[in-house]
Amino acid sequence: MRKSKKFIVLISVALFSLTLFCNTALADTTGSFPDVPENAGYAEAVEVLAELGIFGGDDKGNFNPDKTITRAECAAVICRMLGVEEEAKSMKKQVFSDVSTSFWGAGVIAKAAELGIIGGYGNGKFGPNNPVTQEQMIKMLVCAWGYGDMAESAGGWPKGYASVANDLGITDYLVSSDPAKRSEVAIWCYNTLFVNSYVEG
Repeated sequence: MRKSKKFIVLISVALFSLTLFCNTALADTTGSFPDVPENAGYAEAVEVLAELGIFGGDDKGNFNPDKTITRAECAAVICRMLGVEEEAKSMKKQVFSDVSTSFWGAGVIAKAAELGIIGGYGNGKFGPNNPVTQEQMIKMLVCAWGYGDMAESAGGWPKGYASVANDLGITDYLVSSDPAKRSEVAIWCYNTLFVNSYVEG
C-alpha cells in the first residue's frame, strides 16, 4: 500500500513540474492568493498545492492562511492528495452518527475512514465541522502514507505520531493540541508529498 501511495505522489510531482514549466510567467508574480505574501514561509507550499488542485481559496480568492481548517476539509485534502476524491464523492455510506449522507463531505470522510486514516472520537462521532488540531492532522497524514504501525510502535497517540512525522520530515517541531492553521496544514501536506515521497520503508 505504501508503494502505491508513493507512486501516486511521484505522478503528482511530475504533473506539477509540467504545469509549472507551462506557466513560467507565474514565477514573477505574487502567487495565486493576494493574502499570501511572496516571502512567507508557507508561500511555496500554498502555491504548489493550489497548482495541484489540493488546496483552494474562498469566494474572494483568498487563502486565509491564519484561519483554522475543519476536520471534514482535512479529509477532503487528504483524499485529493491520494487521488481518490472522485471515487469518494460517490460514496453514500454513513460512517459516523454526526455525518449524514447529505453532508458535503460525507464521501471523503467515509473514504478516509475506509482507508484507516480517520477513526473519529471513539463515540461514533467525527465532528466534521470542528477545527482540526495539529496532532489530529499529523495523525491523518502519517496514517494516509502507511506509517500508522510505525507511529503506534513509537508510542501511539499522540506523541508516537508526532515523533514519526518529525522523523519523516513532515514537521520540524513537535505539534500540539492547538487548532491547526491553514498555512500549517499546507506546509505539512507539501512536506508529505515532496519530502516524504522519497523516504524508503
